Amino acid sequence: MSIVAPSEDSSRLRLRRALQHAPLFAELDTKSLMAVERELALLVLPGGTPLFRQGEAADAVYLVASGCLGVFRHQEDEVDEPILIAEITPGNIVGEMSLLSESERTRSVAALRDSEVWRLSRTNFDSLTARHHEVLPTLMRYVAARNAAPLGKRRRQPRTFAILPAGPGVPAARFAVLLAGALGRIGNQVQMLGSDSLDEEPEWFARCEMDSSFVLYRADPTLTPWTELCLRQADCLVVVRDADSGLPTRLPFEIEAARSGAVFHRRRELVLLHEGHDPAPGSTTAALAGGLYGQHHHVRLDVHSDIDRLGRLLTGHAVGLVMAGGGARAFTHIGVVKAMRASGVPIDLIGGTSMGAIVAAGVAARWADEELVSRFRRSFVDTNPLSDYTIPAISLFAGRRVGRLLRTAFDERDIEDLILPFFCVTANLTTSSADVHTVGRLWRWLRASVSIPGVLPPFNQAGEVHVDGGVIDNFPVRAMRRLGRGVTIGVDIDTGGALAAGAGVMEPWSAWEFFRRLIWRRDETLPIPSIVRILLRSALVASTERAQQDRAAADLLIVPPMSHIDLLDWTSFDAAVEVGYRTTMECLEKARAAPAGARLFLA
Repeated sequence: MSIVAPSEDSSRLRLRRALQHAPLFAELDTKSLMAVERELALLVLPGGTPLFRQGEAADAVYLVASGCLGVFRHQEDEVDEPILIAEITPGNIVGEMSLLSESERTRSVAALRDSEVWRLSRTNFDSLTARHHEVLPTLMRYVAARNAAPLGKRRRQPRTFAILPAGPGVPAARFAVLLAGALGRIGNQVQMLGSDSLDEEPEWFARCEMDSSFVLYRADPTLTPWTELCLRQADCLVVVRDADSGLPTRLPFEIEAARSGAVFHRRRELVLLHEGHDPAPGSTTAALAGGLYGQHHHVRLDVHSDIDRLGRLLTGHAVGLVMAGGGARAFTHIGVVKAMRASGVPIDLIGGTSMGAIVAAGVAARWADEELVSRFRRSFVDTNPLSDYTIPAISLFAGRRVGRLLRTAFDERDIEDLILPFFCVTANLTTSSADVHTVGRLWRWLRASVSIPGVLPPFNQAGEVHVDGGVIDNFPVRAMRRLGRGVTIGVDIDTGGALAAGAGVMEPWSAWEFFRRLIWRRDETLPIPSIVRILLRSALVASTERAQQDRAAADLLIVPPMSHIDLLDWTSFDAAVEVGYRTTMECLEKARAAPAGARLFLA
């Protein structure tokens, strides 16, 4: 931040326009405005620079003449990024509340763009309100109106993007054109700016943003003055690199963007470009720079759906699908996916718990409808995965067969290698929490997510014990919503009616009674549930109440009627798929007719 002496230049002209609109000075005549103007000092704030921080003494009020400031609320634990709660645009003031109450700053304020801000000290503010009694009532009405305005329910989504090529060989120009086309299918107008705009005034960039739905800044491959300006102006930094090259993963401008001590950090996304193939198993982790990026995206430039998905994910218009666990009933998720694809509803990111997580992983790996059906039929219908009984010291089954099935299906692929952003949930018995997994060997975490206590052995990782995620969170809608990427569709599995006993059964059976039923009445259904069914249902009961809250959090809820299918009836595969397809088609038809339903059909 720097203080610059006022002079008769373009900055002074922008100040006068701002004075005419600012509520603090709106009631003043021309002579009084000129007197105030002489008391103001100009602060030039590069994008990302703090104006003041929470807890500091309130010693001035500020008028924004160009650019844009952000007001940030800090989390109580100070661990997460501060939340942007308001934007201060030209002609508005900031910092007056703490000045009026003579208290410390309750929020932090920083420049979102290169900005010009004029400072009025506390002494001059007191002098102004003493000389012009009409100023204070006007200011109080402005403050009251601003505080009465409702806060948006959804987080602010980026509108300006800096495209940062990771080296001269990256096809950044082609990528930018394709991304601009994808954004144009979301917003009305997209403007792309190159280095020839370097010498433009700050308000010129503000007009570009005002006149467009989205603005793309095409940065240079190195840290030039234009690249530095792109870093300061953009809401989101999109680093683009060739996934098959050996370029370093940490570039100078990326490290600069992640500087310490800032009030906020701009969203950082990594795009990995692939030529004619999907990422090889285990090839992605090394490119992620140790968590420098908020999310990464696998994109094939010759696949238009990849570019469209990226545009939706970057702008908060994506469709996230959440799949609940539920044993054999979870096959209904396959029908849901088939219906969404047939209806043109994109699936941009996906997550789930237990069997829902396994189906979700297949979707994230971009398996086609036929492949989903054939793989799951072969693994669960043609071959019973729960057949390797063992001495029940830890569990009834050894779990080796389930592990082999998952490893065969997904090879040594990491979660990071999946085409769609994906997560699965496990119950961490060591920490008593639901863990959301977005990195690591895919088949291992899927094996952990289906480790029903007592049925399959728990999964141990770094000294912590993980079991089926359904124990704590069987329907992780809120995990998806925290990503803040757009609409959330939740598919819950109703586990009601999954367990019942015969009306005449009062006491536990003896071993002799079981033997008699198996020999002489083996064609009849047992009137008491098996131990596997008891353990499976017990694992899901604990998260039932939480699932009701998650249902309310979904933008679109799909609950296929599944009470006629047993939780362990793998042979009901086709019936479960059909129920999911039919129910989803009905739900999507209703959603399409709703006023906000169009958001689901941005294919």
